[in-house]
Amino acid sequence: MVTAATPASIRIRPIEPGDRDALIAFYESLSAESLALRFHGASIGIVDRVAVFFCGPDHEHREGLVAVLEESGARDALAPTIVGHLSLEPSGAHEVEVAVAVADAWQRHGIGRRLLLAALAWAEHHGIERLRASMLWTNVAILSLLRSIGRVVTLSMPGAGEIDATIDLPSVLRPAA
Repeated sequence: MVTAATPASIRIRPIEPGDRDALIAFYESLSAESLALRFHGASIGIVDRVAVFFCGPDHEHREGLVAVLEESGARDALAPTIVGHLSLEPSGAHEVEVAVAVADAWQRHGIGRRLLLAALAWAEHHGIERLRASMLWTNVAILSLLRSIGRVVTLSMPGAGEIDATIDLPSVLRPAA
């Protein structure tokens, strides 16, 4: 349970190479259920090479966002406490795959929503036409999150207990070609 910190003490920012250790620690701290929902099956977290990949987006085609706990109102750049992670990976022309995880103690505190809204803003700024996400059909928290963002979300069930979600972004915000 979250005690001293509040959602207001969370800052959403682009992931940085220096976040590698904190990102590994974040995924190590997730419950087996949260890991299974994020990775669609049993998982022990992420290994170093995956953390390096997640922490090294080019910020133009690939992006990563983290929700960082601002302890006592001061940023600890050497050892941030990550309580949420969202990745945006290209999955087609003008399309990205989005995946999100939030620390167990911070779930249902708006962190996932803040990460997803920041991801939508990034995608619109970079001319992305749609976001796609794949989730287990049992992941009611993500389905709730998608309903909370005020966008049209198209759901389909490709099979094997998964749901695909698509969020089309308004073309009016895309830069001219």
